[in-house]
Amino acid sequence: MNHFPKHSNQPGFRYLLLLAAAVPALAQSFSVGVKAGVPITDAYSATAFSNGNSGTYDGRYLIGPTAEIHFPLNLSLEVDALYRRNGVTAIGEVNGKSTVNDWQFPFLGKYELKRGVIRPFVDAGLVYRHLSGSALFSFSYPPSSSTVLSSSPNLAGFAGGGGITLKILKFRLSPEVRYTHWLNASGASLTAASVNSNQAELLVGFTF
Repeated sequence: MNHFPKHSNQPGFRYLLLLAAAVPALAQSFSVGVKAGVPITDAYSATAFSNGNSGTYDGRYLIGPTAEIHFPLNLSLEVDALYRRNGVTAIGEVNGKSTVNDWQFPFLGKYELKRGVIRPFVDAGLVYRHLSGSALFSFSYPPSSSTVLSSSPNLAGFAGGGGITLKILKFRLSPEVRYTHWLNASGASLTAASVNSNQAELLVGFTF
């Protein structure tokens, strides 16, 4: 006896059944979590002022959500939203300090060797970066003026890296070294710093 409704043989109904059956498989191919890391190289240099000024860079950790879509053939697409708050101080004839909110959005293709618990991987792709913040500078103390970050706030670059994934049950721990080259870093100078074109970071992702 056929327990399905009379319209079950219609193409649209069969399409809905196939879509419902594909939902669990799609859910298994999608992972989300958190990614955090620390800089290996300085993201900024205190070079905006001259005349013997010295500068110090306060590089902070990165942290933000991460998502990954897994495809056949051990391929996947990773998207991150990483935030870092930075500070650069210049001391000399002109004293200045820049505080920067640094958002980075990598879109990376990823290949992973799925052999056993430890799985090496490589990734590469494009990165969008947005900078915002403020600069405080003076010729004497106390500071004479404050200004909003006025340089180009958006940058684009290429990123590539590699690491290993440790998979335990549904959880994935993925330490990685990532290198990024910014194409227009020279146009994003701050009051007390300039953005370095090349950047390296140690990242760890925790997804499920």
